[in-house]
Amino acid sequence: MDGEDIPDFSSLKEETAYWKELSMKYKQSFQEARDELAEFQEGSRELEAELEAQLVQAACGGGCRALPSPRTLRDINAGYFLFSPW
Repeated sequence: MDGEDIPDFSSLKEETAYWKELSMKYKQSFQEARDELAEFQEGSRELEAELEAQLVQAACGGGCRALPSPRTLRDINAGYFLFSPW
């Protein structure tokens, strides 16, 4: 556990306080990591949508009038891979 040795406790109350404090520390670390992951995933989704839109624009040469949305493209791709023979 973090390279820490478990100390010797003089009482049950002292041991309980130690483990409670350690569990709160790990809970806080978990919550921070979860929040960072959610933020990263949201940023990744936004970046993916932006890149897909740029890809469609590049493929059309800028002459497309009605472009499919990035979500539509993802749905099409998901269906293709879901039903592909590979």
